Amino acid sequence: MSKKKFFMVVDTETATLPFADEIAQGDPECKKKIAIAKPLVYDIGWTICDRAGVIHERKQFLIAETFAVPAVFNTAYYAEKRPIYLEMLKNGETSIKPWNEVMEIFISDMLTVDGVGAFNAMFDFKKAIPFTELYINKLYSPDYYEWEKIQRESCRRIAFEKKSNDRNPDFDPEHFLFRGRQYDLFDLWGLATTHLLNNSTYKIKCLENEMLTVSGTFFKTSAESSYRYLQNKYDFDEAHTALDDAIIESYILHKIAKKHAISMGIKYFPFRDLGYTYDFVMRRKVPNIKECEVVFNAMKAYVEAKEEKGEHETNYVNGILKKMDMILNYMGAV
Repeated sequence: MSKKKFFMVVDTETATLPFADEIAQGDPECKKKIAIAKPLVYDIGWTICDRAGVIHERKQFLIAETFAVPAVFNTAYYAEKRPIYLEMLKNGETSIKPWNEVMEIFISDMLTVDGVGAFNAMFDFKKAIPFTELYINKLYSPDYYEWEKIQRESCRRIAFEKKSNDRNPDFDPEHFLFRGRQYDLFDLWGLATTHLLNNSTYKIKCLENEMLTVSGTFFKTSAESSYRYLQNKYDFDEAHTALDDAIIESYILHKIAKKHAISMGIKYFPFRDLGYTYDFVMRRKVPNIKECEVVFNAMKAYVEAKEEKGEHETNYVNGILKKMDMILNYMGAV
């Protein structure tokens, strides 16, 4: 009889460097770029579960060096949730500890499982946890201010210069390397798109419930939209607190594991596997006008938002305009 396997499902909620607003000069898109590139964990939660979906451990911690520092926490996308966390602390539902103390517990639990992962493991395991580790180490070192100068310049480049598409040749998609140890790494986002979402039923549900990306060109494939589909609860909203989200993602892992092995590795841009929304709605000989309108209207809203900001003279926006014309022609509106 084979040994029972256990998996750790992790979620992080993040802020960013306290000078991100200053560098971004009030531009929310520039600040978002910095926040994605340089995330600082203020809330981390994880479960240890088996393939059957039974959760054997659940843990959550707020990080003292980020949550308890207003200049950092106020940069968080969900900073308005602070009263929720304070209520959780009051009720004993979570605790606040220094990063190094939390990481000791985290490492101890990682050593007990057959794989660690997240929904978008690239962000949690390749960005959020490693960058927070770096930040905390520098925060307690004598060369912090020299490091901050380097980070300020790095943030400026991220905010205002064109992003490089060069990939790190040393990137390891199958492992999480942390404090000298290596852990097998899985990505629920890629597993979900491969095994649960890449089908017509899911795509139709996305159209019926307007679960599209901001530009309207792709289907949403987030943990929230995946859970809505699996539970048939399209009014469900993620809590966006680490443990609650890890529990949701543990359920997604269970649904995958019912029929498939939990394979290790990160897949780049897994949402692309589902194809383009406009190709899907134009698949029929006779147009489904309602489906077409959902995609067209999402694209239209995106283009109008870009026009308001004066950001519409780009190849990407022009490409969307061409796709909108294709949909109109397909519907017979032109």
